Amino acid sequence: MDIKLLKKLREQTGAGMLECREALNQYNDNYEDALKHILDHTKKKDANTRVASKGMCHIVVKDNEAILFEVNAETDFVTKNEHFTSMVDMIGQHLINSDVTNAKAALKETIDGKTIEDIIKRTSGIISENAYLRRFYRVSKDKSQGFGTYTHMQGKLVTLVILNKNENEIANKLAMQVAAMNAEYLDLEFIDDDTINYERFMYEKQHGSINEDDFNHMLAQKSLLSQPWIKDQTMTVKEYISKHNIEIIDFFKFELGQGIDNKLNCRLDIPCDGSKITVTPVY
Repeated sequence: MDIKLLKKLREQTGAGMLECREALNQYNDNYEDALKHILDHTKKKDANTRVASKGMCHIVVKDNEAILFEVNAETDFVTKNEHFTSMVDMIGQHLINSDVTNAKAALKETIDGKTIEDIIKRTSGIISENAYLRRFYRVSKDKSQGFGTYTHMQGKLVTLVILNKNENEIANKLAMQVAAMNAEYLDLEFIDDDTINYERFMYEKQHGSINEDDFNHMLAQKSLLSQPWIKDQTMTVKEYISKHNIEIIDFFKFELGQGIDNKLNCRLDIPCDGSKITVTPVY
């Protein structure tokens, strides 16, 4: 047995000495086959019981394009793991320069001859946690418009704001507003009837009955333009942007684990129903 291959396999997968030795013996020191065997075994070993609802959301902007994506893992510790965070960075830098528009296509992209799906599998073996690219979204803007971004708590929440002007500093502050005040809608006046009916249903379910004043206040607090401006709560966001002659075109928000029902029903090999909710689009 090649001792160098054994050492390399242990370092790359994080598997035990015995498991690595058996894999190399089984495949006659063929490193790639042994590696694939261990990674496949790691993935299948706990696929039926272990839930991936942690990890991080990530956002990358380049020129007039932005991407938001989420890579799930099993524990919060991965956000401090260099193997995991550098993998997320590498994936982001590659995908921003691609024309990929969804997670399925993103997994098929290749970096140095390896698909992103394989790269995630290998990293999963190294960190000894299941990992999965759950969702991906691409946003484009006009050249005259501006992007603003904000990342909260090592990727637990990422936000993107599009303004009608290239005012990046203001756009970044507004992206922070979206995160800090948990904005769900852009303008209270343009929330559609289906959404209002859904909000009424949820409000009544929580409170037992509808108090119109309280309900309308709650809805206003979810609407970005109606919220108090976090930098000066004597004015609303609408008053702040009017003061600077700026218009918010749209905003997007990825929250870690969003749509995973109680963080218990989403499996790595089966897209959870909530994964259909890829972004919070506002029109």
